[in-house]
Amino acid sequence: MKKTDKLIIALLLCAAVFCAVKFVPNKQQVAVRFLENLVKISVREGQTAFVQEHLSIFRLLRHEMGNPLVSSQGEEEEPVRDLSQTDADVEALRQKALKKSKTVKAAGKVVERTIVNMTQQVSAGEVKVQNRTDKNIDIDKIVKEGANLKIADKTKPTVLIYHTHTHECYVQLDKGFYMKGETTQSADSAQNVVRVGDAIVDQLEKAGFSVIHDTAIHDDDYNNSYTNSGKAIDKILKKYPTIEVTIDIHRDSVGVEGDSAARTSLVKEIAGKKAAQVMIISGCEENAIKDFPDWYDNLHFALGLQKQFSEDFPGLARPLYFADRRYNMYKTKNSVLIEVGSDGNTLEQAVYSGKLVGAALVNYLGKYV
Repeated sequence: MKKTDKLIIALLLCAAVFCAVKFVPNKQQVAVRFLENLVKISVREGQTAFVQEHLSIFRLLRHEMGNPLVSSQGEEEEPVRDLSQTDADVEALRQKALKKSKTVKAAGKVVERTIVNMTQQVSAGEVKVQNRTDKNIDIDKIVKEGANLKIADKTKPTVLIYHTHTHECYVQLDKGFYMKGETTQSADSAQNVVRVGDAIVDQLEKAGFSVIHDTAIHDDDYNNSYTNSGKAIDKILKKYPTIEVTIDIHRDSVGVEGDSAARTSLVKEIAGKKAAQVMIISGCEENAIKDFPDWYDNLHFALGLQKQFSEDFPGLARPLYFADRRYNMYKTKNSVLIEVGSDGNTLEQAVYSGKLVGAALVNYLGKYV
């Protein structure tokens, strides 16, 4: 075969790979491997450089495949954004804490962990579930059935993000300790779980989804937090009846055995940067939990989202927690609670995870539009 014929074939096959990458979901890695082998087999040394230099497909692949953490800024063709970049407001808080750390003593250590497996775990591939109930769940079957969700018009309010425990916050520095005065609670929405919610909302809105973000404080009276957030949800659902999905964003608190003063930082490195691990909670009607008829629909939604996390950002999500809990998940059929990090995670890690959660939600919800 002539050199020119080989080059023409290579160019045509590159175009085919381009179409696969742009229009076939979750086939990017397959496309990259195929393209790499194609270049090795079909194009001689010297011609490879020509193809790479003159085809934008290679630049596209290097950008999107080299770093999967990119997000388009809307449905129209616009420059992509690197999700691993630290937002300016978060960096400013980190720098402020860095200066303060030179004069303030450490109050306790922070122990870093990555949770992969849990007790009472059932799995189907990479979809892992802590089943703390007496119910037998067929993960494969539920995931294949999909969520009971149909989004007729994503430009109308579709998703509600809220925070029952609004005060839950994070530390600022990743130094193996937290400083004296760094509490686990803050009313400052620039530093607590509301800021994580902002990151999730931003990703969804950039993809064209209309989102309602309830940033009101619901835990001034901690014992009545869920009652308070429940009342807020009722008002929002009444005002925006098109809402199909409700997500309560929290921050976990994982202890350290043998050291009551220590805190845990739950991390997973994604594209070279630490992200706070997340955990989906899905409840059911069992034991003392009553009046929760749609729990099975919630589990469908939750397991589908867990699968999306495992595909988009492997290891980001801890095993899904399935237990006899209700919280405010009984109010819609596609409702989950998501814990983002623990009290030893930094705000930067948590906000980064918020972006990743938002990006995964875009991909997941997009299947139901």
